[in-house]
Amino acid sequence: MPTKKLIKKLNFSKEDIINLVLDIDCYKDFLPWCKNSVIKNRLQEKNRDIIFADLQIGYKFIADTYTSKVIFDKKKSEIKVIPLNGPIKKLSNIWKFKDLDKKSCEISFFIEIELNNYFLNKMLERFFDIGFEKIFSSFENRAKKILI
Repeated sequence: MPTKKLIKKLNFSKEDIINLVLDIDCYKDFLPWCKNSVIKNRLQEKNRDIIFADLQIGYKFIADTYTSKVIFDKKKSEIKVIPLNGPIKKLSNIWKFKDLDKKSCEISFFIEIELNNYFLNKMLERFFDIGFEKIFSSFENRAKKILI
């Protein structure tokens, strides 16, 4: 099962980066292979925001939609993504954010994923590192575009 962890410093505030990651409706505007992104429901609890969202992921004429539950723990400054249905068999996706100063933060990003379809999963394994770098870079580039 493909796994990747990245820790990176960004020259943006922790709050700005958290808001960018939680702005799932805009993923379709900048995230590679994301054909559509829709927040279906948003709940707020005392120390948590819970978002239910659909992402349509595809390449050329192949596309599939999966629903996820995104939990933002405000106290821990952590976002967890849990798949609810769709082509993902297993997913562990965790974002952690730490203030470095008022204008910079450290992001820890972890992902472990397995798809239901054996052949697509084998293809994912083969191109996972390249895809991971491209996806993470797209968040960083989006921050540079909208936060500067």
